[in-house]
Amino acid sequence: MDKAERFDMQRRVVSHMTSKSWTNVPHVSYLYEPDITDFYQEFLTLSNKKARMGQKLSFNTVMIRVIVEGLKAAPALNAIISYHHKKGEGTLKKSKSINICLPWLLADGRMITPVIPGVDEKTLDAISESVSELGKRIKNTNVDELLYQAAFSDTIDELKKFHFGVFKRILASQISFHRVKGLSGKEKKEYYKIPEANRLSEQNLLSGTVTISNIGSLYKGQKGYFGLLEIIPPQVFAIGLGAIQEKPGVYIESDGTKKIGIRKTLPMCLVFDHRAVDFNSLVPFLETLDQVFLKSDVIHNW
Repeated sequence: MDKAERFDMQRRVVSHMTSKSWTNVPHVSYLYEPDITDFYQEFLTLSNKKARMGQKLSFNTVMIRVIVEGLKAAPALNAIISYHHKKGEGTLKKSKSINICLPWLLADGRMITPVIPGVDEKTLDAISESVSELGKRIKNTNVDELLYQAAFSDTIDELKKFHFGVFKRILASQISFHRVKGLSGKEKKEYYKIPEANRLSEQNLLSGTVTISNIGSLYKGQKGYFGLLEIIPPQVFAIGLGAIQEKPGVYIESDGTKKIGIRKTLPMCLVFDHRAVDFNSLVPFLETLDQVFLKSDVIHNW
């Protein structure tokens, strides 16, 4: 007999947020595939330099900083939307801080999406430290309790907006046979003795402004790429990074001549909420990344 596995807390949260995204958000997807041959060589040079100093620099860290440069040039993408479907009214609030949601694979195979705040003010070394610190905090975190509290906070926020349809969710989660429960009693008391500085809180899941999903890090040998991915409301922009791939391409030599050769490309899926912005809002982001990949020695100043 086939075995059915009921959704656990993590799967319930993911299914709710993604369903909410596809129900409410008109997605526009753009596949960007820049030539990063010279850029990747600069990364290797800088990474080797860091290694000689006893420091580690990942390509993912460098790409976070690249994306942040693009977001600085395109502030409408680093924003939060509020929209009332019945009235057809909405507002777009541009965030002063770039808070990156970074999907994280847990030891048990589940995924969560914690936030690295204020990335726009961080150097490459500081971003690396933030990612490392995030890993340490995750190890001290009860993920089910974290997700329970995040879902609770999201429910309260929906009620404050007079979205009373959320009552169905409350009834289903609390009255059904498989009702959702957080920590209680002594277990809860002991857990919350851990300082928030040493573990994740619900705000570490809810305060993001842009999500970067790197499937390239999960399987470097892949030949495909994201064609579309969901935007997590109230964010209006999401990015999917594929694996670096080698393809034949046209490039320009230092003397200005064009040649065909094997080039490294990086598939990037860029998705925006069409309620909030149009394609022209994406153009400054693309132009900035084009320049970074063209004049790649800039990363040594980061």
